Amino acid sequence: MTVGPDGARMRAMTSADLPAVLAIENASQPTPWSEGNFRDCLKGAYRCRVAAVDGEPVGFMILSSVLDERHLLNVAVDPARQRRGLALWMLEDELDEARTASMSVMYLEVRAGNDGAQSLYRRLGFVENGRRKGYYRAGAGREDAVLMMLELLGHK
Repeated sequence: MTVGPDGARMRAMTSADLPAVLAIENASQPTPWSEGNFRDCLKGAYRCRVAAVDGEPVGFMILSSVLDERHLLNVAVDPARQRRGLALWMLEDELDEARTASMSVMYLEVRAGNDGAQSLYRRLGFVENGRRKGYYRAGAGREDAVLMMLELLGHK
């Protein structure tokens, strides 16, 4: 296990992490998931991970897997710890794990207006492969989702 920025370590998310995860989610997402969404993921066959510093979550990821495909459903870092490389480290760690598990591709979707996240994903090798028009709520209107993918086998 690698140690990330600020001494962060990745581990499985537990229900005890939910108050901290919800605080991160609510502080970092314009349309946050509910506690029920997270509880359903913990009960289901989802890969729920937290990056923790001194045992306390500072970021998280929720992923699903179908056959040899992985889908990044949600990722967030505590706003007080953003721009320190945590998200990059978390994603690199997860991509390494996905390759080890012989996953062939990772998919994600991101708000069209989230330039910072799109830049991060492109840095990791993700490419845009579609759009969902008006997918996200945005203020009084809607915002497109940019669909991205990264082929994992043979790509590092």
